[in-house]
Amino acid sequence: MSNQTNTNATQFGTIAQNIAPYGVMMAIFALVYAACFGLTWGWAGWTLLGLVCVAALIIVVLSVRNVCHAKQFPVAQTAEGQRIVRTMGILSGITYSTIWLLGIILAVIGQAKFIMPMVTLLIGFHFVPQAKIMSRKIDYFVAPVPIFAAVVAIYLGCFTNEPWTVLYAVAGAGGATATLIYGCYIIYAYRRLMRQYGIER
Repeated sequence: MSNQTNTNATQFGTIAQNIAPYGVMMAIFALVYAACFGLTWGWAGWTLLGLVCVAALIIVVLSVRNVCHAKQFPVAQTAEGQRIVRTMGILSGITYSTIWLLGIILAVIGQAKFIMPMVTLLIGFHFVPQAKIMSRKIDYFVAPVPIFAAVVAIYLGCFTNEPWTVLYAVAGAGGATATLIYGCYIIYAYRRLMRQYGIER
């Protein structure tokens, strides 16, 4: 195998092993977001939940396939890769610590119905700096979806008597949509990466 081939394989493996697992995470998040669809919207909600389950399953199967494929290639630590890991670690630490803190506060003050809208809102905002860190445009298009859904859910919580399940489902609709879009994009990005490096299964 030539040095150029080795270099291409290593570059592919480094990027592929980084992105492949995220599809599984997005599928799991989508199921969490969709958990109250049936309780809130009856048969229509159960149908939506079923569709989310099918979509999540497909994303998981394809993602696991990509993970297994990516592990066949060597990896190398790069300065850019280390920068992304470090910066994303900081961003995730800020986002999830804030979620936990606000979740505890909302529960303590008797406003637990706002927890899912708050989570969805913060995750939506999380996509914005993530786009810059990862040099990806899709995050900018995905971010408004959970943000809008969260704002609607917060409005319902403040100005109507809707139960927590409705707030959860409304905010969750935005979160599930965003995570499924992102999960599908990761599958697409992996295939595009294979074409870019001339890799076959």
